Amino acid sequence: MNNTFNIQRFGKILKHDGLNFFPNFILSLAILWAIPVVIYLFTALMPTDGTVHIYDAMARINNIDFLLKIAIIIAPAILYKTCNDSRKGIGYAMLPASTLEKFLSMVIFCVIVTPIVYIAGALAIDSILALINGPYDGFALSMYFDKFSQIEYSFEQHGTKVMVDDALPLIISNLSPAFMRVLSILGTLMLSSIFMFGNMIFKKRKTGKMIGILILLFIIFMIIFINYVANNEAFANYFEQINEDNVSEFIIRLIRIMMNVAMYTEIVVSAVLLWGIYRKIKTQKY
Repeated sequence: MNNTFNIQRFGKILKHDGLNFFPNFILSLAILWAIPVVIYLFTALMPTDGTVHIYDAMARINNIDFLLKIAIIIAPAILYKTCNDSRKGIGYAMLPASTLEKFLSMVIFCVIVTPIVYIAGALAIDSILALINGPYDGFALSMYFDKFSQIEYSFEQHGTKVMVDDALPLIISNLSPAFMRVLSILGTLMLSSIFMFGNMIFKKRKTGKMIGILILLFIIFMIIFINYVANNEAFANYFEQINEDNVSEFIIRLIRIMMNVAMYTEIVVSAVLLWGIYRKIKTQKY
């Protein structure tokens, strides 16, 4: 028998983790699904002076995406909270599966199953609420997978659409839908990998400690970046050359650079942390 990977053995570990998914995670999912309902009721029951409070679909999509990130962040610590515990983790260690099979199952339920289950429930709840004659305008489901509409909405919300109004179609035409989808998937993988890794290396307060580390790294990065910009004259001179004629070219170039940096960062971080998770599962002592 192959000690590294066996399809029947892998099916059993998937079944084991699948049977434990909802019993362990359903309360957290229910709370995340209930938040939009609370917002809906609060908006609908808010006293008005005759004006109607409208909560458009794009704003709700932003909330769904934010809550999705929370679901991804908390999933590892809820689903696999005892897998690195020297006493409580004995049951996990004794499961009839190889390290690779346990690792793949963990990745599947944290990276794939959790987002799919949450998004399906969130969009279903949003659609039901949108059918009621209330403050919800439009269906989030109809625009959730339309990344271009979300980009345009982001420009409008940040007050930059006026500056790039004529260039916006050109900017969007330079963005590949496939590339954006891959970038989104890699972003989910990286976020989940970070907190799966934190779940494996910390014994207590796993999610909180990982968030603290990320905040610290962000502060260090911003200090380095601000110092670099402040002390780099060429960088400052480049921004001074921006005008109405070349603003669209500048934004397109900036978006491409940011997306490429994001993609390579997500690939490298995910690969390193996933390898670390696999090694931790393999070498964990009980």
